[in-house]
Amino acid sequence: MSTRQRLAVIDRSLQSRLTRLRKRWLSVVQVAVASGLAFYVAQLLWGHATPFFAPITSIIVIGFSGGERVKRALEMSFACVLGVLIGDLLLYVLGTGLEPWHITLMVGVAYALASFLSNSQLVANQVAIGTVLIATILRPDADVTGIDRTLDAFVGSVIGLLVVALIPSSALGEARQKVANLLALQSSVLHDVAEGLSTSDPDLIAEALRQVRSSQSNVDAMVTAAKSSLESTKISPLMWGSRRYARSIGRVLIPADNTVRTARVLARRAYVLTADKDSATQKQIELIDELGDIAYSLSLVFQAKSTAQEAAEIPDLVRRLRVVGAELDMSVAGENPVLSNYALLAQSRSYVADLLQVCGMSHDSAVAVLAPTTDTPAVPPEVWEP
Repeated sequence: MSTRQRLAVIDRSLQSRLTRLRKRWLSVVQVAVASGLAFYVAQLLWGHATPFFAPITSIIVIGFSGGERVKRALEMSFACVLGVLIGDLLLYVLGTGLEPWHITLMVGVAYALASFLSNSQLVANQVAIGTVLIATILRPDADVTGIDRTLDAFVGSVIGLLVVALIPSSALGEARQKVANLLALQSSVLHDVAEGLSTSDPDLIAEALRQVRSSQSNVDAMVTAAKSSLESTKISPLMWGSRRYARSIGRVLIPADNTVRTARVLARRAYVLTADKDSATQKQIELIDELGDIAYSLSLVFQAKSTAQEAAEIPDLVRRLRVVGAELDMSVAGENPVLSNYALLAQSRSYVADLLQVCGMSHDSAVAVLAPTTDTPAVPPEVWEP
């Protein structure tokens, strides 16, 4: 590797580390403030010189990210306090002479009691760990006695929960970005599918299929960010004004997830079609390509993080989707269609409905946009003039 290449690698590594630090700066502030405040409050309330478990517990409670953060923080708060309490009480009964069987008994009791009180494996583990810490690190002959450490753990838990509420880490922008990333990926996949169908290239479609199949981690990240943002708006007074905005992001989750699944099936059927040396109609290819363009335009709307831009551009995207939906009738499959032609048609129709729901339509309203393929449609088609 040349010197220039080494410098380029170092630069990329440094940029990656700085980006990671920039994303976590609020977590750094939360942990730092909570640990220092918990230490101070435990000293102030109980007069303990070194309230070890106060900052430790606050760090454990805050050290969660993603959806259901408060629920898990409450569970860990309970686990920390219970683990320390069990350790204190058992050491008081067993005495200060620590034997191996003492550890066995303490961990067994702690784990069993935690399992009885909670179905969370994480809680059970934390209770057992807290008990071991009490037994091995801070012995009763230290500068604390009785249940002093339990009181310190309680203070740390309360402070940690308060910091989570008062210094929220909103993921609203992150959730929108995750939706944008998924839509941009689908746009690329649909364009590749359209090109592969046009050139009868199954390898190109196979690569597009590989990309969309590997997107599940992106879907999970989108759901986690959206749940985290919604939770922050519920518990933090500073985020109450964003509740409606967070709920709107939450409503996008299911249809956005559905777009990924539909694009995946569409790409798979396109691969089968080309691998079988059959072909799609030109109209079918053009409509898939147009859906790719619409998905990309919608990704830019979410990436902009602007409700004003969303209000300005969503109506035009809905209009374009209406046009595509109205054209996706049975004739698109061709004069002598094979099964894969019908499958492509069905998935293209589903994708239109999914995108319309991402744009804010209800399921029935989105389905009504589609050209009817039966004389007795469950949802009557809308009457609309482009």
